[in-house]
Amino acid sequence: MGVIISVVNNKGGVGKTIVTCNLADALGRKGKRVLVVDMDSQCNSTSLLIPKGTIRNSIYELLDPDEAEEPLSNYIYPTQYGNVSCIPNVPETASLEPKLILKAPDSFLHLRKRIREYTEQRYDFTIIDNPPNMGTFVICSMYASDFVIVPIKAGSAFSVEGLLKAVQVINDIRNGGNPDLKFLRLLINHIDKRTIISRTIVDQIWTAFRDNQIFKTTIPVNTAFERAESDSQTIFQYEPTSTGARAFRDLAKELIDIFANLQNNRSTSRRRNNEEKAKYAS
Repeated sequence: MGVIISVVNNKGGVGKTIVTCNLADALGRKGKRVLVVDMDSQCNSTSLLIPKGTIRNSIYELLDPDEAEEPLSNYIYPTQYGNVSCIPNVPETASLEPKLILKAPDSFLHLRKRIREYTEQRYDFTIIDNPPNMGTFVICSMYASDFVIVPIKAGSAFSVEGLLKAVQVINDIRNGGNPDLKFLRLLINHIDKRTIISRTIVDQIWTAFRDNQIFKTTIPVNTAFERAESDSQTIFQYEPTSTGARAFRDLAKELIDIFANLQNNRSTSRRRNNEEKAKYAS
């Protein structure tokens, strides 16, 4: 498949890191080769995936225009999860933002130039975890990506505002330099059907967006996620029989099916085009 997916929302606390790492592990358990790129200088994905003290090169060196370029493989680390690798981050990366802004717009394309060809050939999915804003690092991620997943917290109206902002930025970047970028789906996270606000927000989402813009799988409220994250584990390691683990298994299957259908549609379209060309040629 070789697709690059950014996980984005302008609002913090919507579960971007939990979605990124647990989805990566779920895909890896289904035999898919997955690369996680941690673009958030809070380094939560890095902390969950890579043991401390093992990082030499990170996204800091990869993005810094003053650093000598090394092979991309020097920035990629194995994780404790089968089929899952990671390009880690360090807190110092936050200090790069002024330098990247001064060198824009070329700096916005640097991540794309460095990772795209390599990852398309070696991974089924590359998933980028992003900071909770629409700043420089998110822009770099979107220029490098094919698709965007926007997780929203079902109990928070503010995360819906973050969704709308993300969709706007996706459109701006598609028009401004990455025409391949597409809004894949929004993911309803932290859903608690017992609460009125959760049910209300979910109803609003299904009214405002088309069926093919929303994952059918939803991620439930589950305290095991927080306990697993604090223990530097995915839900599959911490509590594999939980409702949260089951939800991410379903999400991974749904994502694989979406791209299988896209691939089939493209193959059908190419076949029809070839048949039309052959008809006119004869």
